[in-house]
Amino acid sequence: MLASVKWHTQAGRHTADNRDAFAHAAQANASLYLIADGSSSHPRSGELAHDLLDDLTQGFGQLPTQELSAEQLASAFLQIITTRHQSLRSDFPLAACSYLLLCLLPNAAFTIHEGDCCLGVIEQDSEINWLSAVHCAPNWQGDLTPAQIARDSSRHSLTRCFSARRTSNPDINFWPARPNQHWLLASDGFWAGLCAQTQQIFLRDGHLPAPPTDDDISCLSVIPKPIF
Repeated sequence: MLASVKWHTQAGRHTADNRDAFAHAAQANASLYLIADGSSSHPRSGELAHDLLDDLTQGFGQLPTQELSAEQLASAFLQIITTRHQSLRSDFPLAACSYLLLCLLPNAAFTIHEGDCCLGVIEQDSEINWLSAVHCAPNWQGDLTPAQIARDSSRHSLTRCFSARRTSNPDINFWPARPNQHWLLASDGFWAGLCAQTQQIFLRDGHLPAPPTDDDISCLSVIPKPIF
């Protein structure tokens, strides 16, 4: 499946390295898009983010996607995540990251995520409609909007993430597959750290002259191309 894919990222001031990562891969009937946000408070979290995405893309390449339904494919990804959680914990005992996986099929779309990366769609008027729940302390009931969470100073305390110190417990969501849907996968430096106007500037230019946040700022824009 063909798509227009754009990755915008800009390092923040909190860590010396940019700990956000992205990856994408495609088979004949399925496309995979991934972002991860390594914790700024735990060592080697950026490395963990990259390794997790590498493992997921490699695992995706070995799946018989043409033989699997969306539900079966989601279950296969959960098995990969569980397996890699066990193996990566010895290499990264202190690290942690949030991640978001988007898989697009001809007639279906689903996401798997843990942490504070967020899925959105960009509407025709350029407004971003955020869809996925953020796993953080203020949103423990899952009923707050991203705008409400962004104003809460305790939002950096995560209730779920990919870490050796936690049991992996991702959310799976299935979404309508609409033609030319403009998907957006974003780290919290984007959806929570930037106001709506600055988000539009970052989407347009791919960078900001003076980032207003200490967090790394990242987003992955995905627009599937129609097949004629």
